[in-house]
Amino acid sequence: MMKPLKLSGKNIKVLVNDDLTLTVSGGDGARLWQSSKTHPPTVVLRDGDGEGKSVPLASAGDVAISDFAEGSYRGRAIRLGRVGGADTALELIIAIDAAADELMVQVAEVSGSARVLSVEHLYRWEKGVAEGGCMVIPHGSGYLIPAEQRGELPAEGHQGGIVGARWSLPVFGMFRGEDGVCFIVETWWDADVHAQHAEGKFSALDFCWAASLGELAYPRRMTIKFARGMDYVAMAKYYREHARKQGLLQTLGEKTEHTPVIRRYIRNILFRWPAYNTEDGPAALEDIRRLQEMGFGINFFFPKWSAEGYSPERNTPTTAHSNWQAFLNDSPVPGGWETLVNLERKAHELGCLVQGFVGPRYQFAGGKDYDEDRWPRSADGQAIEDLSVHDASHRIKRVLDGLEAHGLKLDVLYFDGYAAHQALPQDFSPSHRVTRRQTFEAQNDCLGETRRRGIMPGSELARFWCMANCDYFFFTDWSSDRLSNTPVRYAPAPFGEPVPIFQLVFHDCYVAGFSGGGYALYADGYDWWADRTPRLYELLFASAPAYNWLPDPYVPVREWETPKAKARWSWLKRWAAFYQAIATSEMVSHRFLSQDRKQQRVEFANGVAAEFDMAGNRFRVFGVPGFSGEWEQPDEL
Repeated sequence: MMKPLKLSGKNIKVLVNDDLTLTVSGGDGARLWQSSKTHPPTVVLRDGDGEGKSVPLASAGDVAISDFAEGSYRGRAIRLGRVGGADTALELIIAIDAAADELMVQVAEVSGSARVLSVEHLYRWEKGVAEGGCMVIPHGSGYLIPAEQRGELPAEGHQGGIVGARWSLPVFGMFRGEDGVCFIVETWWDADVHAQHAEGKFSALDFCWAASLGELAYPRRMTIKFARGMDYVAMAKYYREHARKQGLLQTLGEKTEHTPVIRRYIRNILFRWPAYNTEDGPAALEDIRRLQEMGFGINFFFPKWSAEGYSPERNTPTTAHSNWQAFLNDSPVPGGWETLVNLERKAHELGCLVQGFVGPRYQFAGGKDYDEDRWPRSADGQAIEDLSVHDASHRIKRVLDGLEAHGLKLDVLYFDGYAAHQALPQDFSPSHRVTRRQTFEAQNDCLGETRRRGIMPGSELARFWCMANCDYFFFTDWSSDRLSNTPVRYAPAPFGEPVPIFQLVFHDCYVAGFSGGGYALYADGYDWWADRTPRLYELLFASAPAYNWLPDPYVPVREWETPKAKARWSWLKRWAAFYQAIATSEMVSHRFLSQDRKQQRVEFANGVAAEFDMAGNRFRVFGVPGFSGEWEQPDEL
């Protein structure tokens, strides 16, 4: 049995117990945090062709300990041989940056014939409800789970998943009283993190490591920061500096050096015509003219077209039977490419920016060189195009080459499905097995290639891993990014407290809309909760204005002069004025002004501030021309 190990920081002491759990104490010896004793570090092993079995990491038959030093970290490397009696050895590193009170935890498989399929509960941290405070999770823009939260966070769709796919940031945390702990997952692409809240009992964060193509394959690492007075805002700013060092923090101002169109894009509103049809083109362009007459600049979201040829019977207002809009059809719409190019040129002549749409995994569907035999197969023998990412960079070059050859000029290209949390992060085709990390890297390559063509790259949901390469997100929050304790999309009941953690880290690095307003007209359950002040959250989450998000977002527009329509245009102008004032300025603070969390305030680096009264559905803005700083209510839309 291993003897306990001690590590000392500036204000903390860390004890590595004989079961490999951790105990963290303050300088006075009082316990601050304790990893779970009921869920100690565990490995899932497969020896030979047998089934995987779960064994405690501390069941190693051989233990050897040596000193470890890397940069500012000092600690111990613990070699654990014959874990569970199997022919395997792992190395667990526990080291501390004493000056920063930052702990580094790393695990790697180093030898043996048995395969490590996963490492579980390295580490699981629990905070009792009686201790108060909150758990911090990067679900969408971010959520606090207060100790007094009623109900339980359900397993379905919410508790666990891979960082970068399921989770929007690799930063998690807990705080109560003056004590905070912040977890940053370094090797995030195979990190399976579980969040749990049990009413009246505890909140828990459980860090697990998934296999990469069936084995551990490389060292897994995370860092843990302990600090006094560290709440969710401090955690966000701590990670912002971490992201800067990693090259992820590229502000819109910095990106404009390579992509000047960003300057114009943030001054406009988005006008989204969802689905192409020949008859509505003139009416959609007339809608743009009328909005311009009101004073709006327009980013025109070019409509989807069909991958199988256009017909009114097969096309719907939301899908256009697009099969995610293939780009290699010789004649995608009646009149061929010339018809699409004519629409794009007319929009440009009106002064619009034109934003295209591409589905990353369906780009070849229907093309003349489409080879269905290249793709993996489902159980019934059907080709599964949406699993393949192995040649994504090659395919996007062909898409962009095709656009240039046809003369269709885009200012923005939006990749649907790339940053969606539900996107499959791995390709298990027998002919090309791609790791999760390679999947994310391939997607970044596609975004980078788009920028090299002078086009502003965009993606679906705000996610940290593509932040340096992505300027636009369709949504800062999508329906599945709203935390509930009922299944997503079906009358979800709010759970936890939504807070702009993602925006505190990256707001000034991207442009993104908000899943609210009339998007629910297209599918049930996509809307922000109507009784949770959706207009206020549009401002609180610093989201970009869009016509399509408002109630009744039909294109062509159905109403222009009714009182309801005039209220929409009025709100859109207020929203746009606020956004343009803060689009490129860092969000520096968010705080609650009342114990019930109904009064909130955000501040930006340029001096703009806004306060929100969620109970009264009112807001006030400071530092923006046209806003008096007095309380006002959003228009009833």
